[in-house]
Amino acid sequence: MPTTPMKNLIYRAALPVLSPSTHKRYRHETAGQPLTHLPYYEHLLVRHHVAGSSLLLRDSDRAAQVYTSCTRPAHHAGPDTLYRVASITKTATALAVLTACDDGLFELDTPAARLLPDGDRSPALRGVTVRHLLCHTSGLRDISAVDEALRSGATFHDVLAADGIRSGEPGTTMVYCNFGFGLLGCLLEHTLGQSLEAIFQSRLFQPLGMRATLDGTTLDEQRVMPIARMLPYRAGQDVTIPALGRKPLTAPDPLRRFGHTAGAMYTDAPSLSRLLTLIAQGGELNGQRLISEALIREMTTRQASTSTRTYGLGLVLLERPELSERRLLGHQGFAYGCVDGAFFEEGTGRQVIFLNGGASEARTGRLGLVNRDVLKWALRKEIPSWT
Repeated sequence: MPTTPMKNLIYRAALPVLSPSTHKRYRHETAGQPLTHLPYYEHLLVRHHVAGSSLLLRDSDRAAQVYTSCTRPAHHAGPDTLYRVASITKTATALAVLTACDDGLFELDTPAARLLPDGDRSPALRGVTVRHLLCHTSGLRDISAVDEALRSGATFHDVLAADGIRSGEPGTTMVYCNFGFGLLGCLLEHTLGQSLEAIFQSRLFQPLGMRATLDGTTLDEQRVMPIARMLPYRAGQDVTIPALGRKPLTAPDPLRRFGHTAGAMYTDAPSLSRLLTLIAQGGELNGQRLISEALIREMTTRQASTSTRTYGLGLVLLERPELSERRLLGHQGFAYGCVDGAFFEEGTGRQVIFLNGGASEARTGRLGLVNRDVLKWALRKEIPSWT
């Protein structure tokens, strides 16, 4: 992924030359509200070298779905296709944590060390609260020791003892940290005494009617969208279920379960639509309250920001007038080449969910260019045309 402005410029210049063209390589299957501007949507897919995708647009009781299969790379998309949605998982993780807060098990400002096995023995956790982990202000940062520990089976204590794990004092600055969100998984397992899969199924996926899992071993791999990095593109090296997803989540292991809650959820667009609707409706779905209004307000309130990102609790808050006059709330997911996005428009509840098997990873600030263009087309052109 291009992580600096200079790398981004080089990436954008090289993409048309070095990435496989997807022109005339798409087949669409549609359902629900017919798209008025399907050819323009395909134009965006070609422009951003999208390798198969699912799109869901929703406006009140009307919804359009488009499943786009690609012949090169050979990525099939259909109603039964699941996607590894990368960091969109963080929004689900935040909701699972909020359900535990509602149950009185802990509060947002409870010290994280109290909720982790032998947490007090790790100086790096000093001053870190649940809220800090949820909004990337924990003072922790991602380092190579995280991946090394996941490969070797080391514990989160080993990671916290590694050099460079702290970037600053908790609550002072925002440093996007996957490991911090991973610690929330350890925290949930230790507090609830259940495996992550059982926690997410009982507290979120089943009540919302989501087709979703954190446990890749439960999936039919043929129904998982493979993900390809489009630059550099290497044929035959698509990722479906990575090594982490091949470890079952049948029993709790709170010392080592820090690799899933930042980005390992598999799901589909209709399921994410239910998750977004829950947030947009203040914690209610289909007349059932799952999370208190007060905690949803905390989730959707600005908690931290940088020059390129504003964040709530497990939620990106977009204020981009070129996309919408209203705030957009949701999350992106970058992993192995996918550039997923799931957002709703505050006040109207209109949704744009775009999942794919690989696309251009170029971005503007922290927003993927493909997500920017899909959001702009959907909110400024496509959905308004329905009326």
